[in-house]
Amino acid sequence: MGAVHSRRAMLFVPGNSKRMMAKIPGLAPGSFILDLEDSVPPHEKESARRSVGELTRGAPGDYALHVRINDVASAFAADDLAAVMGENLSGIVVPKVERAADVERVNELIDAAALAKGCDASAISVIATIETARGLHHVDEIAAARGHLELLSFGNADFALDLGLEWPSTAATSEMVLWAKCRVVLASRVAGLDAPHDGSFTNYSDLEALEVEARQSRRLGFGGKHVIHPSQIPVVESVFRPSDGEIERARSLIDSFEAAEALGSGAVGVEGELVDYAIVKRARNLLAELDR
Repeated sequence: MGAVHSRRAMLFVPGNSKRMMAKIPGLAPGSFILDLEDSVPPHEKESARRSVGELTRGAPGDYALHVRINDVASAFAADDLAAVMGENLSGIVVPKVERAADVERVNELIDAAALAKGCDASAISVIATIETARGLHHVDEIAAARGHLELLSFGNADFALDLGLEWPSTAATSEMVLWAKCRVVLASRVAGLDAPHDGSFTNYSDLEALEVEARQSRRLGFGGKHVIHPSQIPVVESVFRPSDGEIERARSLIDSFEAAEALGSGAVGVEGELVDYAIVKRARNLLAELDR
């Protein structure tokens, strides 16, 4: 299967654009979402599947390939999975997930397609996208569906469309969207999934606004963000990657605590801050992010 790379920023690439897909090696290393859904009109679905399948079954590269299939309720999902199954496929992004049965159906389709192609199904992850009111209502049971499910993502634009909210917003992010994002983060944590991914920021020319939204997403508990333009990748990577200062402080806290623990203490003061097991666990979790 595809190589494991950072998922902090995952770049959407239209599956019907061979020109844009040809640029992937030059943008590597990283993670990419080859899109068969919204960016591909119905009359180009079949040709897009073939183009994407050439990548997922081709020579491996220094990047991870995910494919966004069409939603499970559509007539395209099964054919999408059958066409793109290959040794270089890292994961499947499922749009408009509204119930646990949607995840369970995708799990079945992945296993069947992998068996037919002689691929290792266990290495394929699923990212389930919550982007409707119904999906948010059932987010806890969706997160608990497991199987190939590794994390959730939040679809800002479609969620706003479903609820009749302004998007992109000319003001601050609406309270409804913030509440929805919090629900996705909490459901992910309770189910033991990886930190969820926030949806894309559509104004790719405004990198300052992207950074503001990305920092807000990180504060809420998201682990990364989808992007739609290569210029957005370094911004999102820098926001979600622990800074040098954070890394240095985490290591200092761990070293000080371990020294105190060796002397029989379960807490120690470091630069005026009480450091106990909970603080140290947080520091260790931050360092573990460097491997993702």
